Order: sequence, then structure tokens, then C-alpha cells
Amino acid sequence: MPTKRKSVKGKKTTTAPLEWTQAQNMIKLLMSDARYTDALLFASGFYFGLRIGDILRLRWKDVKGEKFTLHEGKTGKTREIQIHSDYKKLVRSILAKIEPPPLDGYVFEPTRKSDRKGQPMSVISANRRIQKAFDRYAIPVQNPSSHTLRKTFGRRVYENNDRSEAALILLSQIFNHRDTSTTRRYIGLTQEKISNAYLSL
Repeated sequence: MPTKRKSVKGKKTTTAPLEWTQAQNMIKLLMSDARYTDALLFASGFYFGLRIGDILRLRWKDVKGEKFTLHEGKTGKTREIQIHSDYKKLVRSILAKIEPPPLDGYVFEPTRKSDRKGQPMSVISANRRIQKAFDRYAIPVQNPSSHTLRKTFGRRVYENNDRSEAALILLSQIFNHRDTSTTRRYIGLTQEKISNAYLSL
């Protein structure tokens, strides 16, 4: 079952992962429209599976190498992230288009109108960007947010590892979930099973 979260009005909403082809298409659309920050924001969610707060703390020196280490804001745990070759290509492509190319600093900086100078983009701003991107390209997704990106990562890892129990154990460790049943719910497997039960009658 997709994760439930409270909206501004106090109502519960749910999010669900994208198909990997949809995820890749989103990155391509953003790049073709020169929305480089948004393209990298989506790619960071799809390829790293981090919480949005941790993504927003990334610096250029982190994403330009082979791997990076971070301390998760929510858990305090240290994680080492290996950078996928497709992500590396995206970073190189974006850096080639930025003048002058950034040497360091946050990858996701606030807009010029913001008063958050010296700080990364806020979670609220990032989620607004994500929602606007889905609206702009009319890509169907259930309640788009940063969770959509993280769940897409999870679903991709699960499917690329033969939809196995070992994959769920791995993901529960990556996501710091209590158990694999939590991971099943998070990436939508539980709801998928329930839906299939109705269709099998």
C-alpha cells in the first residue's frame, strides 16, 4: 500500500512509484526544456533513493565523483552512495551547460528571491517543483511528491533483483525500515496484491 502522509489540510494522501521508463522520460523532458536543476532533482531521487532533506544537502563535490558519503538527517546513520553511470552522464551534461560551472556549493540552491542565502532549497520548494513538473508534462502519478522519486528507486531495485525477498531485505536496510512488510507497503506491493485479489475473482 502506498505510504500515507498528511496534507496541509490534514487529509491523508498516498503516493506511488513510477515505472522506470516514465522516470527516464521525465528526466529527458526536463533536460529538453533546459530545466537542469529539476532534472537533477528527479534523477537524484530515482538513483539514490534518499529522503528529500538529504538530497537537498548534496553539494557539487558529492555528485561529481564515483561515490559519496552522507549522514542521514533523520536517522543520523552514515551511508555510502555509489553513483550510477547514467547519473554521471547527466551531471557532466548539465555542467557543460552551466557558465561558469559550479566548483562547490549546494546542487539545489534556493531561487534568487529567497532569503535562504547560504542554505539549500527548502523541502517545500522542492516538492512544489516536483508537483509542477508532473503537471507540466501531464505524467499520470498518484499525489506526486518527493516520496514518488524515492519509491521509484525502491521499485526499480526490487524488480532488477528478481522481485525477491532478498531484494526486500536489501531495500529495508537502505530505507531503514523496521521490516520487509513496511518496505512492501512503501513501494506499493501490498496494495498491488490486494488489487489483484479483486481482479482474480
